[in-house]
Amino acid sequence: MKKLQRKQQGATLITWLIGISVGILIISAGLQVGPSYLEYNSVRGLMDSIAADPGSVKANKRELMAKVEKHLNINNLADLEKAYYANKGSKENPFQIVKLKKGNKRELTVEYGVTKPWLGNVSFLIDHKYAVVLGESKK
Repeated sequence: MKKLQRKQQGATLITWLIGISVGILIISAGLQVGPSYLEYNSVRGLMDSIAADPGSVKANKRELMAKVEKHLNINNLADLEKAYYANKGSKENPFQIVKLKKGNKRELTVEYGVTKPWLGNVSFLIDHKYAVVLGESKK
């Protein structure tokens, strides 16, 4: 009589450990990067609210930056506050007001980078950019 050999089915302990460790790495990366993107969405919201304000069209740079600082203090945007207050008054300020070539409109832009340490000497470098035309609301 001939015996039929059955192949082993299912995952071994090593396969389970590798799968769980990969899952833990993905979750820990998400926990490091996720808050930065939530903060970026808050920044977009504050810029949209500043742009939608009817007084922002004729406001000068100092008035607009006062509005930005007010929103930064209220919303507690830690990563952007670091970039803003470290470069306040210099050309590397994350917030810029740019005059558009078409028409007599201005644009409020933000551009900043965030470095999030992850494992040992591995870090995430995240660049955020956003621009909105003053006097126009995005909906």
